[in-house]
Amino acid sequence: MAAITLYNSRPGFIDRHGVGEDALDKTIDAMIKVYNQTPLQGAMFFRTVSAKGGTYKESGYGNDLPLPPKNEDSDALPFAVPSADFPKEITVDERRLAVQVERAYPEDQLHDIARKQMSGLLRVGRLAVEYQMADIWNNATTASGYDGGDGVSWANDSHPYRRLAQGTWDNLETASALTSATFSTARTNLRKRTDTRGYPNMLMVKLLVVPADLERKARELKTADKVSENALNQPWVFGSDDWIFKVYDYQTDTNAWTLVGGIPEENKGMIFVEKVRPNIAPTTGGDRSTDIIWGERLRMRTGAGHRVCYELQHNIGA
Repeated sequence: MAAITLYNSRPGFIDRHGVGEDALDKTIDAMIKVYNQTPLQGAMFFRTVSAKGGTYKESGYGNDLPLPPKNEDSDALPFAVPSADFPKEITVDERRLAVQVERAYPEDQLHDIARKQMSGLLRVGRLAVEYQMADIWNNATTASGYDGGDGVSWANDSHPYRRLAQGTWDNLETASALTSATFSTARTNLRKRTDTRGYPNMLMVKLLVVPADLERKARELKTADKVSENALNQPWVFGSDDWIFKVYDYQTDTNAWTLVGGIPEENKGMIFVEKVRPNIAPTTGGDRSTDIIWGERLRMRTGAGHRVCYELQHNIGA
């Protein structure tokens, strides 16, 4: 049988000849809502902030100071100042979408179905938020257009310290598949974090983030008591540690994986800006010559970006 192409006769309107046609067909015994589950997952990596205008700009302050040198009471006091931080500006985008209904549709006693068809507006508003977050996550190593406050991608081997004389630090692992050995290496590197003065500022892994393709391997690492890649029954000592794994279904790279270190919420590097959260309001057609009688519109003003993702240790996989 040849494929049947479904289409809307007048995009943006619910009418008797397009998306509403089946509801008027007396030979159809049941109308079942199409399954379109929308899992919202990205918020776990972001902190939500509000903006005062069309952009959100953030910086920080530190209390890092050098170790006090030997200095007698009769000596001149040595003075020091903390390092300046990296500011980041995130643009807030406005998004809108509307669906309206022709007069004849509710005249045929289809109010209930029309309302249910229009309920997708809020769903796609929430989905737009999810994809804004996923866009930042999925461009881990993209510099152009996805740079943070320090001028580089959120996963990078050359993050400058706030005190530039200290050099750079690294949260991008050598590309390799997720194994017990590479997990252990990334965990160690996360723990060996230092601050802008070079003092230990270690983070302990709290979360392993994987795509659906690596769920099995992640589960093995969490539940195994032996190293799966070792034939000598070597014990696996990190499975019982205080970390969990999460499958991020919006991650597009099927090989990449990321460790997330424990860090206070206000220090998370990924930022979601919510100026106007997705909201629904009634609307009517501007053209009074038509019989488009009622409808709803979605409106939102949001943005996403990152400043410095100190808590993330990323591997693009292999």
